[in-house]
Amino acid sequence: MRTRPPPTRGPGTRSGARALLAAALLSGASAAAQDCADPPPDAAGRKRIERFSARVADVDARLELILADGRRVKVAGLDPPRPTPDAPDLDETTARRLKSWLGGRDALFVPLYKAPDRWGRIVAEAYAPVGAGKAPASVAGVALEAGLARFEAGEASRRCRAYLLGREGAARAAGLGVWADPYYAVLAPGDRAAFAERAGTTAIVEGEVVDVETSDYRVALLFGERRGRDFSVSIERRDLKRFTAAGLDPAALKGGKVRVRGVLDLRFGPRIEIERPEEIELIAPADMPAAGAAAPEPR
Repeated sequence: MRTRPPPTRGPGTRSGARALLAAALLSGASAAAQDCADPPPDAAGRKRIERFSARVADVDARLELILADGRRVKVAGLDPPRPTPDAPDLDETTARRLKSWLGGRDALFVPLYKAPDRWGRIVAEAYAPVGAGKAPASVAGVALEAGLARFEAGEASRRCRAYLLGREGAARAAGLGVWADPYYAVLAPGDRAAFAERAGTTAIVEGEVVDVETSDYRVALLFGERRGRDFSVSIERRDLKRFTAAGLDPAALKGGKVRVRGVLDLRFGPRIEIERPEEIELIAPADMPAAGAAAPEPR
């Protein structure tokens, strides 16, 4: 590693840009936890879409809630499990576990859009008591902490991203639910055998960004030196404005350790194309030792 004097930690320096990037991606977790574990306040200034309470009659294999009046709710932030080689009925058993909690229970729903989606579902945050006399808790948070699903990144889950990722991380560390199934393991960038098994499915890959390439059409985060053979993450130019608005400069990720989730495509070498900053997590910025790593000796 090249010797250099300690840089000035300002926004105009490379290290300053990385510090700002780390703050943009890692800040707000505690505030989000306070705001997302419980129903959001129905306060003036919040975008008004009428919230409602309803009884949950059933839960299907996609973890969608069927209400007693026939309406169907897609819970924001939940990526439902699919059958796997070791657990061909994983989707159904998971649905039964969620139904054992919510079935026949009244829940509070906070719709995120004025109209149902193209499948006729109400996309909403959902809250339900976890026991008699208990206050309503986040359905997505409880489900993720039990390992019933993975976090689903996107516009609908953006408000509670930090909170929900924290719940998913706790279940993953404990090997609960889906995280006990090898098929749902977080993949390393060089695990080509696992990539072949998961082509066309949503995968989570974690590793160091070796380089960043830009072209007229896209930005590519490279996790190896062999372009087109090693794993990469692609961001199309038209989507970059979302990352800029979130304070995320993809070029500043070089040398950092990240976790990315999305559909795994093998047609142009193993890669995931992401459209939103919510689909990538910064684990350790460049020049910052990962957890458990020895700190560099002073020069």
